[in-house]
Amino acid sequence: MRNRFLSLLFLFFSISAASVFADELENTLFAPARSALAEAQNELADVLAPVSYAKGVAAYQSARTRYERKQNVSKVEKDLDEATQFLRLATKTAKVAQMSFKAALQARTDAKGVDAMALATETWEKAETRFLLATKTLETGSLERAQSKADDAETLYREAELIAIKGNYLNQTRAKIEEAAALKVKRYAPETFAKANDLLTAAETELSENRYDTDKPRALVKEAFYEAKHAIYLADQLEALKRKELTQEQLLLQQELPVATIAGELDLVAEFDQGSEVPVAAIINRIQQLTADSHELDELKARYAQLDQEFAALETKVGIQSERLKQEEEARERLRRVSDYFRRDEAMVLSQGDNVLIRMVGLNFDPGSAQVNASNYALLQKVEQAVRMYPGYTVVVEGHTDSFGSTQANQTLSEDRANAVRQYLLVNMNDLAAGAIEAYGYGESQPIANNETREGRKRNRRIDVLLKAPGI
Repeated sequence: MRNRFLSLLFLFFSISAASVFADELENTLFAPARSALAEAQNELADVLAPVSYAKGVAAYQSARTRYERKQNVSKVEKDLDEATQFLRLATKTAKVAQMSFKAALQARTDAKGVDAMALATETWEKAETRFLLATKTLETGSLERAQSKADDAETLYREAELIAIKGNYLNQTRAKIEEAAALKVKRYAPETFAKANDLLTAAETELSENRYDTDKPRALVKEAFYEAKHAIYLADQLEALKRKELTQEQLLLQQELPVATIAGELDLVAEFDQGSEVPVAAIINRIQQLTADSHELDELKARYAQLDQEFAALETKVGIQSERLKQEEEARERLRRVSDYFRRDEAMVLSQGDNVLIRMVGLNFDPGSAQVNASNYALLQKVEQAVRMYPGYTVVVEGHTDSFGSTQANQTLSEDRANAVRQYLLVNMNDLAAGAIEAYGYGESQPIANNETREGRKRNRRIDVLLKAPGI
């Protein structure tokens, strides 16, 4: 019996060791190509360098298939080398395209912003076809012909945007103003209702007189739509007050709530026993302080950049290659790209020396639960992208809570939530080894905001993802 137990134990450790070796081999083989793929995706190479990108992805997928079928490693390496070369070429071409096709790309973004894909489908598809020809032509090395096609695409994108604005934004705003008129909001909010009509008229005039200058009319239409909704809201509040469904006290309390919310975001406690003037003054003071700090930081950055340039010039003069400055510039650029993945309400990306901290302010759990909700998947997918931008880094998931509840319960909850996020990333990232990701809970011990305010407690209930540099 004892010998059988020892045999099973030996078999278990042998399988485990083989599994660890397989993971290490896969990481070693695929890391360069995986990194090249992540960079190409970050530079939108699938759109801006479709030919090279498609070849790189095909070679990468071929390598993956060969590896999973346990084919000769040299064939896998050959596919991966090919994938890396094509993906790096795609990245290089995409960067050129971003500069050469800047106007066309902006027009494409503007058209997408007004849902031209759905509201001006035919023109949008023509623009996409022309833009695809421009990117393919650029990959052949003919910049002049590519630019001509990109110019054509820009015109078509602007046409699609114009169609979408006229077909959707104007009609939507007209309908909202008609709704406001039917509700007789003019009786309670005549100035706001008149403003909505004036803005719509101005937008229609702009669209007629400046056919392709869509920025101003788009802004006017949006403002008109807002003012129509605003008039409906004001009329509804005043009507409720008249019908005595809302007391004057309740109306005043509603007006105080936004000020209290803003104060909470600034880690202040808003008190209204002397009216709104005191908390508003405190908010203004804090904003001015933050603005001054920001200016000071900008000056320090400018001085640092100047010193960098002077030092680089000195190194060049004495014939020393500045590898350090190059690495620091690459690190700053990579941090900027990762920051661009997230909206302000989703996450903050902070540099901590060689490490990177992703503070997921938008990741929410149900009260007392450690279950990752489906509503968080989109944010966590962006975290996956960020992790892939730092191959070789250790991923540390940190759970934190506010001060409400017992210390022990908060500690346990923070650990459970950190482990839940760790498990999610492991399940959804085949290229992330189990040994490369850790999870810890800190309970209420590391607040970043005032636990006396609702907004402060919300900020303290968070998941941080620390990307720890190798060797640290």
